[in-house]
Amino acid sequence: MSDPSITVAVDPTNPGQFFACCGLLELTDRLWPAAEGWFAAGGREFRIACSGTLPKLVEAIGTAELTPQNPKDGTSTPFTVGKPFRPLVIDWWETDQTGGRDLKVWAGTMESYGIAYAMQQALNDERFRQPNLFDVGMVVPNPHEPTKKKEPYYYDARRAPNAHSRDIGFSPNDLGSTTTAHPAVELLCVIGLQVARPRKTDEPRIYDYFTWPVPLTTNLILAAGCGALGLRGQRGYRFENWFRTGQKKHKAFKTALPLTTEGA
Repeated sequence: MSDPSITVAVDPTNPGQFFACCGLLELTDRLWPAAEGWFAAGGREFRIACSGTLPKLVEAIGTAELTPQNPKDGTSTPFTVGKPFRPLVIDWWETDQTGGRDLKVWAGTMESYGIAYAMQQALNDERFRQPNLFDVGMVVPNPHEPTKKKEPYYYDARRAPNAHSRDIGFSPNDLGSTTTAHPAVELLCVIGLQVARPRKTDEPRIYDYFTWPVPLTTNLILAAGCGALGLRGQRGYRFENWFRTGQKKHKAFKTALPLTTEGA
């Protein structure tokens, strides 16, 4: 087995963190080619074998060129992650061919590029250069208006509980409330969904994903993440992409439940 040079702590029942791992591996490979990644310690660690280190990787992510394809369409424009990485276009919500459109959680005035840029800038905080970067939470400032805050996509499953107005007695969206976000999860998840997808079930908005226990290169994570490789030791999880507002426009990834059998 490859020796890891990067190790990240993961909650495998948080689908946002799972897809953030996929995004982290993809970016690693675009910085240091031939990177391999896998889940260890019961899925609670994501390990990457490459020629770099986590601090260098996070520094590169925080300072990378992030370019909107259509600056006039702030709410849904695709964007490109560029230098120092090999360019990667993030546009998975633009088509139904891969089922990506159903995984889009933001709506209304929320901005695809604006949120990504704010989360990226937050990663320049030194705290994100540690293995627990997925657990670093903060109220994220708007880089263009620092006195204002930028709310995340809602891919981090820790945001889903009590997000609906019927649970807390008011609508955070309507009041413009700000709450703690986990920038590394939000940004890396939206990147990870470009290269990995959960497996659809027969129920609307219910999906499965699978951790894999052996080192894999990025060309295999799409198949591994949806369980198609049938790897011995893979672990499956099921989650809901949940409507978090009464208008049924905004969604959130909810915490996943383990599947009872491997490859189920």
